[in-house]
Amino acid sequence: MKKLSIIVLASIGIFGCNMAIAANNNIEQTEAQAAPSVSVDPAKDFLSQLGLSQSDIEMLYKYHRNTVMSEFRNRDNLLFGNVVPLNNTSFMPANTIGNLEVGARYHLVNWDQQSIAEFKDTLGRVVFLMNTPEFSRDFNRSLFTVKSHSSENVLIPSSYDQLKSYVNRTAENSGNHIKAYVSNSHTKTAWGTNGLIIQIEESGINAAQVAHEMMHAVGFAHDGKYTGWNDNIPYFVQTIISMNESASDICSDGHSTCRGQTIHWGQIYDSTYNHTYRPANQEAVALLGKYFNHVS
Repeated sequence: MKKLSIIVLASIGIFGCNMAIAANNNIEQTEAQAAPSVSVDPAKDFLSQLGLSQSDIEMLYKYHRNTVMSEFRNRDNLLFGNVVPLNNTSFMPANTIGNLEVGARYHLVNWDQQSIAEFKDTLGRVVFLMNTPEFSRDFNRSLFTVKSHSSENVLIPSSYDQLKSYVNRTAENSGNHIKAYVSNSHTKTAWGTNGLIIQIEESGINAAQVAHEMMHAVGFAHDGKYTGWNDNIPYFVQTIISMNESASDICSDGHSTCRGQTIHWGQIYDSTYNHTYRPANQEAVALLGKYFNHVS
């Protein structure tokens, strides 16, 4: 009897174990069937790697799919393509400025999460725009407006391809690592210094200033008396990105260069006010407006 009892109990144990295994298998199959399938879009992931917000990504995909795909295919050879995505080490604590000159009337503070997100998205926009066919076209077409001596320590590029080669080589020499400082002042100015160093105000994070300062951050200057003319690389690039689409007709008097007071800037993108948005089927004044200024 004892032997029989042992055999019976052993059989019951094996049977119970098999039932548990079967039950677990059923649960795993059910969970696998219930799990939603995840569709990964490499091109959208590429846009995310630039630092763009989800809303910007969806807007570019909706209105400018061809340009997105062109940049995606060329993703290993983009102007400033290796400085993004930014990581947290790019957002410098105020007390690490060391001996660097601080912007006039600047009061450096530590970055908050809102300003970090805004800077990442803005830089992502600038990088995307600098790699559009329109930017390279307008850079080449209107480069005659830039004076050869406007940046004494850097040779002015003779084409967009030369610009890209110089910028990427210089950025690589700085480890492709942007060091960004932020101020809570309200001077409406920003500062860029050799070594991919940028100082910017919390209230002034916009594509115009970021594009301008990124040019300073790789060595381009507007040497000589500071006039605000569009005859140097920082202002020239800023003009194409966020002001008039073509720098060749920027001056209201018809000249190729002019003082800041007489520049016909056009309509600057401002997401704060709805009246600056444009329907997708209308050309905007500047590239920033063309690609990021749509009514969704």
